[in-house]
Amino acid sequence: MARVKKDRNIIKLLYQFAVFGALFYMGLRLWLDKVYVPDFEAYCPFGGLQALGSYINLNSLSCSMTTMQIMMGVMLFIGAAVFSKLFCGYICPLGTISEWLGKLGDKLKIRINVNESFDSSLRALKYMLLFATFYFTLTSSELFCKKFDPFYAVASGFGSDVVLWYALSAIVILIVGSVLFRFFWCRYLCPFGALTNIFRYFWWFAGISVLFIVLSLTGLEIPFIYPLLAIICAGYILEIIQMKKVKPSLAYISRNISTCTSCNLCSKRCPQEIDVASMEKVTHIDCNLCGDCLYVCPEKDTLQINRRNMKWLPGAVLAILIIAGIVMGSLYELPTINVRWGSDEQIANAATFTKDGLKNIKCFGSSTSFANNLREVDGIYGVSTYVGTHTVKVLYDKSMYNDTTMQELIFVPQKKIVAELEPWIDSIAVFSLTVDNFFDPYDANYLQFLLRQTTSAYSYQSEFACPVIIKIYFPLGNEPKPEFLKDVIESEVLTYQAGEDIYKVNLNYRVVSISEKPEIISRQDYTDMVLTE
Repeated sequence: MARVKKDRNIIKLLYQFAVFGALFYMGLRLWLDKVYVPDFEAYCPFGGLQALGSYINLNSLSCSMTTMQIMMGVMLFIGAAVFSKLFCGYICPLGTISEWLGKLGDKLKIRINVNESFDSSLRALKYMLLFATFYFTLTSSELFCKKFDPFYAVASGFGSDVVLWYALSAIVILIVGSVLFRFFWCRYLCPFGALTNIFRYFWWFAGISVLFIVLSLTGLEIPFIYPLLAIICAGYILEIIQMKKVKPSLAYISRNISTCTSCNLCSKRCPQEIDVASMEKVTHIDCNLCGDCLYVCPEKDTLQINRRNMKWLPGAVLAILIIAGIVMGSLYELPTINVRWGSDEQIANAATFTKDGLKNIKCFGSSTSFANNLREVDGIYGVSTYVGTHTVKVLYDKSMYNDTTMQELIFVPQKKIVAELEPWIDSIAVFSLTVDNFFDPYDANYLQFLLRQTTSAYSYQSEFACPVIIKIYFPLGNEPKPEFLKDVIESEVLTYQAGEDIYKVNLNYRVVSISEKPEIISRQDYTDMVLTE
């Protein structure tokens, strides 16, 4: 077994390989298992912060973002403001790729050095992209970063949210730029990098935010674009002015000048090309506390964290922040949309109807569509949706509705054709069932697939009741036994193909009752009941 170099930053490598290992697993499983649907955004802190901004501005979460992503974004903010840009140094896959490609550029000796004035100008680009990203997200509740983000484009297989030429341009810039220039993407183009730099200047960011909140509370209607511009412009100006002397965080790299031999190994090893050997405290804005310099220093107790031998501290803090984000994200769920159109008096006296397990509540768009369908209904005053648990909460006039009538209001009866009726069939067998956990339009499609795959059913139709009533039509003489039909509907998993894609869905239907013998109807009756609108 090869010996591990003592100067290798094992903790950072473990984080980086763990991230790519997880991504490789998801990609390999996606390739081998056609029904697997990976969630590449499940813990995205940048998307979470955009969603939080959208929630504050529009009272709605972006896309399919949940509280989990928001809490990961909050932990990112705490980490950057109090410690350093730990995510950039340990977790971000684009940062890792930039670092590894940069080493290739060093070996090929094709690095291009950027002079200080040009470097300062180029750093403005990431702030411009940050402004565009937040502006379009906060005005639409759709994550604008999905259109160009190299990671999301590759991970999603250039999905529908990706603008192809945006993403391809970004990927080319990432690869070529990382080889030729040191951290070109991270330093000059990454909006996430700009945001973490803003968080490093915590008091400026907090001051502008508090001022905006105070002025808003006084009754002034200030468009969000002004504080957004102020925060971003201040971030860029501060980065340029204080690039080499940003105020140290609670954790920082310190150098003992009395024991330092000025070998400059730390400066040479620093991925960000910071001149560590010239600083007593590393106060450069690009330092993300990766710790590479700590491991390469040959002199004992010379390079430390806060003048202590705590090489493990950044990795430990990052682990605590990640765990805290996951735990806090699981304790509470923000609504994807939270819209009210009733008067203050109507809302104050309204009752709340709650329904979970609605598979058609899966993102901002589907939530908005659901709310718009109820907006014109008398006695309905508002809707909140929660895509993480597929739940809706509806405010309604309790003098007009109750929980049962509210369920009937949002229930959509369905008629689904499973197979064509053969011309020689004269009689139809009809089974009547009541089924629990069967409610939304997706359930109607899933039952159609189940029946098509396992039975000779012609069609079925549903009508509201508690539980829902379902009538299934079969050719007389080829109808299944009630026990078999019950087992089919109570299948735990459905796998089906739509176009070239294969999907896998977990089901939870429960047959409460089923007729022991089918009702026999004529072909004409079947045509009148099922085929005639």
